Amino acid sequence: MTEGTQITALMPLKNHYLPYLRKAIQSLKNQSSPRWKLLVIVEPDDFESFRYLLNKDLEDPRIKMIRNQARKLSGAFNTGMRHAETDFVAILLSDDVWSENAVETLETYIHKFPEADFLHSSRRIIDETDNPISSIHYAKENFGIEDFLDSSPVKHLLCWRVEKALSFGGMDESLNCVGPDDYDFPWTMAESGGIFVAIPECLYLYRDHRESYRLTTHLPLSVHEKELRRILKKHGASPAAINKKIADARSTYLRQCLYKSKFDKWIQATRIARSQQIYRERYK
Repeated sequence: MTEGTQITALMPLKNHYLPYLRKAIQSLKNQSSPRWKLLVIVEPDDFESFRYLLNKDLEDPRIKMIRNQARKLSGAFNTGMRHAETDFVAILLSDDVWSENAVETLETYIHKFPEADFLHSSRRIIDETDNPISSIHYAKENFGIEDFLDSSPVKHLLCWRVEKALSFGGMDESLNCVGPDDYDFPWTMAESGGIFVAIPECLYLYRDHRESYRLTTHLPLSVHEKELRRILKKHGASPAAINKKIADARSTYLRQCLYKSKFDKWIQATRIARSQQIYRERYK
C-alpha cells in the first residue's frame, strides 16, 4: 500500500489538545493517496504516556513514534529527518490538518519538478470548530532572499528534501521555539541555494485557537521578540531593520500574545479572571 512512498510527515508532540491531535492524525488517514508515513517525535520523558495515548494509531504500520534525540523543537525536526526513510519530509503540527489531497498533490509536484528542494503550498486559517476564517492565502511563486527580512515568503505546507536540509545541518538547534522551523529554516535553505517550488493548491489548514497551548499566543511577547531578534541578527539584518521588523510584528501578529513577559504570565496564572482582552487577528 505504501510502495513508492516519498513523503514523511513530521509531528513534534509536546503540548497538545487531544481533539486537535486526533484530527491532525485523521487528516493523514483520510488522504486520497495512501503513500505517506508519519513520525511523531516526543520528548524522552513523555514517550510512555504518548505511546499509551496513541496506541490505536500506532497499530498503523505507517505511523511511528520516536524520542527526540536533540534540543527542543529544532532538535525534534532534525531527529525526524535523520529517522525518515523517505526522500522528502513535511510538517504537520498537532493542532493543524492537511487537506485530503495533500500527499497526492505533493507527489505530483515532486515528480513534475525533480530538481526541487523545498515545496510550499497555499494555506487557509480555520477556527476551533474547523470553520474557515480566512480566504486562501496563495503560495508566493517569486521571491528573493531579501524578502525574508520582512517575513517568510514561504508558508505551510512546508515540504523539503532531507538530503539537502541535512547538508547544512538541518534546523538550527541553538534557536528556541520561535520560528526555527517556518522562518529561520527556509531562510537558511534559500541561502544554501535550495530550489523552491510554490504549490497553488491549498494543502494546509492552520488552526487559530485558544483551547490549548499555542506558541503564537502562549509564549510571552518578550520571548517572541528576543528570539526574532536572534534570527534576524543571524542572517545579517541591520539594527534598524531589526527594530522595524520588531515594531511591525508588535503591531500585527504579536498582538495575539497572551502575556507581555514571563512575570506577567505568572501574574495572570494567579488571577481568577484575565485582566486583558484576548486579541484575535483579522484574516483576509
